[in-house]
Amino acid sequence: MIFEHKKVSLEEFGALKTFTSREIGNSFISIGFECLDRKMFDPEKCYDLLGASGVKWARCQTGWNRCENQKEIYDFAWLDAIVDELLQRGVQPWFNVGYGNKLYMTGLYSDAAVGFVPLYFGEETLQAWKNYVRALAKHFKGRVTDFEIWNESNIGGFWQPRGADPLDYAKLIKLSADEIRKEIPDAKIGACVSGGTRWWNNGFAQRLLRSGIARDLNFFCMHAYCIQPELNYRQSLAMLRRILDANDGAHVELWQGEAGYASWFPENHHLSPYVRESQRNQSVWMLRRYFLDCALGLKRSSFFQMADMKNNYKMANFTKKNPARHGLLDGETYLPKQSYQTMRHLTAFFKDGMKPAELYCVARLDDVYPRSERHSRLVDIAVQNNAYVRDGHPFFEYHLAEDMQYDFQGIAPISILTEKNPDLKAIDKPVLIDMLTGKTYHIKNWNTDKYNELYYFHELPLTDYPLVICDETALP
Repeated sequence: MIFEHKKVSLEEFGALKTFTSREIGNSFISIGFECLDRKMFDPEKCYDLLGASGVKWARCQTGWNRCENQKEIYDFAWLDAIVDELLQRGVQPWFNVGYGNKLYMTGLYSDAAVGFVPLYFGEETLQAWKNYVRALAKHFKGRVTDFEIWNESNIGGFWQPRGADPLDYAKLIKLSADEIRKEIPDAKIGACVSGGTRWWNNGFAQRLLRSGIARDLNFFCMHAYCIQPELNYRQSLAMLRRILDANDGAHVELWQGEAGYASWFPENHHLSPYVRESQRNQSVWMLRRYFLDCALGLKRSSFFQMADMKNNYKMANFTKKNPARHGLLDGETYLPKQSYQTMRHLTAFFKDGMKPAELYCVARLDDVYPRSERHSRLVDIAVQNNAYVRDGHPFFEYHLAEDMQYDFQGIAPISILTEKNPDLKAIDKPVLIDMLTGKTYHIKNWNTDKYNELYYFHELPLTDYPLVICDETALP
């Protein structure tokens, strides 16, 4: 273990306290509770563990096909049960509204009608969609306020039968938002696209947002599936923010609405992982995803998903492939994976007002890689640093943005230099939080500069997942 390195000056003294969802007042952390319109996992086996996790939001798919099995007769009982069970445990549902209905459509590849768009099946189908969306909003008024229209419309399989079309997606958002707001005038309406680090290569999102639809949106979701969360992310978000601001969308919040990393991947998965099974890799990816999303100011970030989807995948997924195991819970036993405990660490850390901050923080690797020796300097550049503030306390996070699959074992000793900001509380008893294990350590070797403007924390480890420096009094 890198923390046992003879040159690491740390002393273990405790662990990060965790909280239930009801004990946490607010947070940007969401979990995927999707695909229950296709019964792809058992929600009853998840509720208590979800309530104990500290997660505050859950993304739920509404499934027109499951709600309307007879024309003009709506059965929301299954969705009522999900919403009420979540609310009871302090988790607020938000809706992804989408997919077709076999009562009104032909040429479907399955009864679930995944991806089939009501715009293309005649006036009766379109009116039936409007009626359903309005009925959904009326039924859940007072319990659900956030409605994301359709899912990953830039992927052809989710925009059937014609293939992705940003202007048609804008039409669907507009007419759906109008129906929802007839029942819930202050409803938050969102859109989403998918594609990892290649979201914008085909221009779909740009064309969509330049259509004028941003005026009808409150949030815009990216589904950031990728191997390395940091790769191209800041640049992509900056471009998206700029396009929104220039097209009547300055009010639109950016969310990361669905992304995850599996503990097991099937062969020929689109991410092309070379390590197909690793619970540690899933946990490391999750940590880096949330720390980055908070640092970049995203208002919500949702991990896909609560439990592995082991049921009905052949009839309910247009790929008809055995899905990757993305869950925090094992899809057969419903026992927690390593990532479940990691999620508890995250919800404890980001609870109740944690915000990103523009504070100076840098890493010095000279003790490990002396500048007088010939070696690659890429590792220096790859160290990520982010800062956060809660209740006047500064928090400084750092990690190496290496591919988790590389099995980076960590290096030591390094030094971290941070700003001593007079507007924030001082760090008098510095501690380090290991976000993977939740363990906390006193930092024994540290000082300020001679002008009392910087903190110097010495003989620390560097890992491929977030480590956090703060004052001991900042811990729960």
